[in-house]
Amino acid sequence: MSFSFRGYVLLLVAALLTAAAPSDAQTARSPAINYKLIPNLDEVKDHPVAPDFTLATLEDKKVSLKDFRGKLVFLNFWASWCTPCREEMPAMERLFQQFKDKGFVILAVSVKDSRKDSLAFVKELKISYPTALDPEGDVGQLYSVWGLPVTYLIDPKGIVLARAWGPADWYGANARGLISSLLDARK
Repeated sequence: MSFSFRGYVLLLVAALLTAAAPSDAQTARSPAINYKLIPNLDEVKDHPVAPDFTLATLEDKKVSLKDFRGKLVFLNFWASWCTPCREEMPAMERLFQQFKDKGFVILAVSVKDSRKDSLAFVKELKISYPTALDPEGDVGQLYSVWGLPVTYLIDPKGIVLARAWGPADWYGANARGLISSLLDARK
């Protein structure tokens, strides 16, 4: 074997190893987020921009998704008649209370429900995070909501990170760890 051939092989191996190794830009990024910490939460692989919308709140004010740019948004679709929604929303309230001062917000969207029933539900469960009304289900359709509850995690730039179909333990250690990791990743 000649020196030039060995040199070529070593150069080829070095090039392959360099290509396979993470670049400085890759290592500077936050570590991979494990969305599977929540069993029914899946990463949205293509990371689309979250469709903006404007709805009336329970207080009869207007709220838009874009109002929350710069924050990690937990967008939850629910209804007062939805038993799993009733079960998960108190945990969501505790999650909101823990992280609301750290760049985290929950926006709950009541889908195809009356204002009266939604308001009674929110009062009964002592929900303090913003709640909007989607009486015709238009925003629910925009987000492909075909069952309830459905939750989207949206980054501070408005990019959809993950979606959960069905209820979750949103105040369990895994959920708190996930939210903390996502908030740390934006720093």
